[in-house]
Amino acid sequence: MSCKNCSSALIHQSFYCNQCGAKIVSERITIKRTLEDAFQNYIGWDNKYLVTITYLILRPGVLLREYYSGTRKKFLNPFAFLTIGMAINLFVFNSFDEEFISVMNDFNKSQLDWYAEVIGGPFTNEEFQSEQLTKSAESSKFMLKYFNILVILLLPVYTLMAFLIYRKPYNYAEHIVANCYIQGFSMLTTSLIFFIAIWIHPSLYLLIYPLLILYYTYVYGKLYKLTIGQSILKIILFLAILTGSILAVAIISVLIGIAIAYILGNFK
Repeated sequence: MSCKNCSSALIHQSFYCNQCGAKIVSERITIKRTLEDAFQNYIGWDNKYLVTITYLILRPGVLLREYYSGTRKKFLNPFAFLTIGMAINLFVFNSFDEEFISVMNDFNKSQLDWYAEVIGGPFTNEEFQSEQLTKSAESSKFMLKYFNILVILLLPVYTLMAFLIYRKPYNYAEHIVANCYIQGFSMLTTSLIFFIAIWIHPSLYLLIYPLLILYYTYVYGKLYKLTIGQSILKIILFLAILTGSILAVAIISVLIGIAIAYILGNFK
């Protein structure tokens, strides 16, 4: 016999091809067998996607170290895992786009009310708050439309920051793998919390940010076998660099806007 997938010669009574790893199927297709294969491949507990999720919850450090060392057959490819997470996230938020924008508006309104109490100033003005909520709604629509592009563009940035903070023994490409798994899992968590926020209260959407920070800390802590104190120091440094980068981009954007306005003003 030869393998029907790669045409390699098979060892007698083999269950799997020793070249491509495909399962040897000799019986005819039946409804029962088709359903069993579907359950096994997409729902079964030994499915790669479910195995990967289980490891990311219980043993993320083990998953990453095994993947780096070459044990990859039992785990879903990190880029495939990220793609599935993006697809689920997009499906959920676009299927419930009105609910998503409503949740984000309620979330932003609660923030503005808090700013009004603590800071005061323009935040106490209803017209100012209305303008800010309109901008937030437009921002939410933009995120829904270009979500995939934003994730892909930001992934190398997050990875670079993680690489600069955690460093050796892992290289940049290995940090990319870690961040693909983290981002893919984070998207599943975001979708779940979004549903909870819709059903119970919009303010629960606030849980996303601390939970994602905690999960990032947890995964890298397990990967590098850090103590709790070391993990806290690393994540504080990560957030400081992230905040500084955002502020730098904002300042540069403002300066570019002022320069363009000045140049256009001189042309008039």
